[in-house]
Amino acid sequence: MKIVVDGAIREKYPDLRIGVVVARNVVNTAYDSQLEEYCKNIFSSFARKFESPKDIEVKKNIIAWQDIYRSFGINPKKKKPTAESLLARAIRNNYIPHINPAVDAYLCAETLQYLPIGGYDLSKISGDITLKYADGGEEFLGVGAESVEYTDKGEVIYRDDARVLTRCWNYRDCDFSKIDVSTNTLALFSEAPISDITDDEVNETIECISSNLQKFCGASCTTMFMTKEQNVLTII
Repeated sequence: MKIVVDGAIREKYPDLRIGVVVARNVVNTAYDSQLEEYCKNIFSSFARKFESPKDIEVKKNIIAWQDIYRSFGINPKKKKPTAESLLARAIRNNYIPHINPAVDAYLCAETLQYLPIGGYDLSKISGDITLKYADGGEEFLGVGAESVEYTDKGEVIYRDDARVLTRCWNYRDCDFSKIDVSTNTLALFSEAPISDITDDEVNETIECISSNLQKFCGASCTTMFMTKEQNVLTII
């Protein structure tokens, strides 16, 4: 299985790099008390740094992802990049994720460099995963959604041979391939489409994800880094 960057995306974002974590033998059925305490501490400590959710809007990587959304025609005030949405919610409501162990473990890493993270249960993927522009009108059922949406022409999506996996680059993952309690093998992605987001920031993020999945979910993890010279990376 490969992750493939379509040529039109590479042309538009020549500096694109993608950090990848592949985790196998994931135990995702029960919370470890250490994970609950870790997650609570991470998000509570993060929220205490800010008086208002608006305070994170001056952070370099929040600004970068807002600009990236605008670059493919999406208003980031209406559809917020996933890290901004999560972190603003943590500040506003003292929100602490409690979804499942693997998801909670990786969401904690978004507090480090304010970078979006998304991914899939690899047992649900058909063929390769391609980052491309939407043709427009492709069906999409998001995580927890009750009705089907349709993509806009030109929005950036991840898809496999069967379906759209993620809308608006990292705005929302599809319900079909979500990481849930039955997930045993998964892949997670954190991207740097422009040079303002550094290799070190992406690598710190994926190393944190890998460490958390190993510690709290007993996973065997491999980290990879797609450079700006690559359009194809074998992930499994």
